[in-house]
Amino acid sequence: MNARNTAIAMFFASLLAAGSAIAQQAAPQPPAEDMKAAIDDKFRALDANGDGVISQEEATKMKGLSERFQAADKNKDGKLDRGEFASALGG
Repeated sequence: MNARNTAIAMFFASLLAAGSAIAQQAAPQPPAEDMKAAIDDKFRALDANGDGVISQEEATKMKGLSERFQAADKNKDGKLDRGEFASALGG
């Protein structure tokens, strides 16, 4: 391989490395602790009576949760515990 081809190969290798670094930085994800804290805060806010679960009535206070309530209630007890609520939110 001559010097020109080596230089071209090195140039393209550096472009690939830079592109990879940029791609990794393009979509930062919130830390898991921040997501968990946000879910916990929302759960506490919806649990109006403080019994540790969200009833169907309490779920009406959050847009879209009422419509997903039956699917989110995995154990079919008519309430969402913290885990079921987190799953319904994708967390």
